[in-house]
Amino acid sequence: MRRTLTAAILAGCLLLSGCADVTELGDRAIVQLAAIDHDGSEYKLSCLLFSAGGSGGTIDVTKDNVIKVTGSGETLSEAIEEVSLIDGKDIYMSEAKLIVLGSGFEQQDVISSLMMLYRDMRCSLSTPICCADSAELLTDLEFTEGITAAEKPFSMIRNAELMAAAQETTLLDVLSGNEADRAVMIPSFEESKNGSGMTTDEDGRTAVLNGSRFISDGHLKGFADMEQTTGYLLLTGLADSVSLSYTADGHEYRCEAYNITSDITAPDKVRLTADYRSTGGEPLSDKHERIAEKELNELASNGAALMGRA
Repeated sequence: MRRTLTAAILAGCLLLSGCADVTELGDRAIVQLAAIDHDGSEYKLSCLLFSAGGSGGTIDVTKDNVIKVTGSGETLSEAIEEVSLIDGKDIYMSEAKLIVLGSGFEQQDVISSLMMLYRDMRCSLSTPICCADSAELLTDLEFTEGITAAEKPFSMIRNAELMAAAQETTLLDVLSGNEADRAVMIPSFEESKNGSGMTTDEDGRTAVLNGSRFISDGHLKGFADMEQTTGYLLLTGLADSVSLSYTADGHEYRCEAYNITSDITAPDKVRLTADYRSTGGEPLSDKHERIAEKELNELASNGAALMGRA
């Protein structure tokens, strides 16, 4: 029944996408980032809401352009309602840059919460999903890059995806994966203190990508570090190029492996083959190519450990 309902809503969203919403824009709370935590008894919803920061509704880049509002309740619906009451406006999430899930969703059902965001907060199916031990962390940090503080974590995922270090996963990806009984990888953040200038925090407190987790059977499961994530993405064809570092003749080199294909005969028997080029675009010598190939297949070995768990 649960999956039938999910499928019906996914199909219905396409039919209803052209319907008008009579709510005035000024009566809406425009969510830039939504973070959901669960402590075992209550949901906590932390939202970064768009605030123009200037007069007359114009953007002033010298001012904070988001405000943080939190709500809690025994159900996520109650937490959403509390956020609306505090801000005094209807929650509107079609412009959200990111949804963050806390580690409490190892026990709590993820899918029902995401469906609630889609149904009650007008969340777009193209909204990216990530996780952190404390989802609220990403609403507390004041990133200095971007018009709003919500843009930096999103750009971090995009940049990591270009390096095959993360997979940008959307709400639609997660719901579709659930329908197909397929585990879906999402990026994972952790707190760090190496971000001097990255945030307004005097101690350099920030958040960094530390790997990935899976949403499977409606819950957060497993953990993959950055190398395991890269290996998994390459083995599964979710990425087909990666930058490699290797040592030859006492010197450090970098190259790109591209046109990557995988050969998986068993979980413990995996191999990646690729074409290689230097950072300047030239082909590698046979010796350097062999060394680079060894580095590439070390990544494959790291990723293979996830194949049976995903």
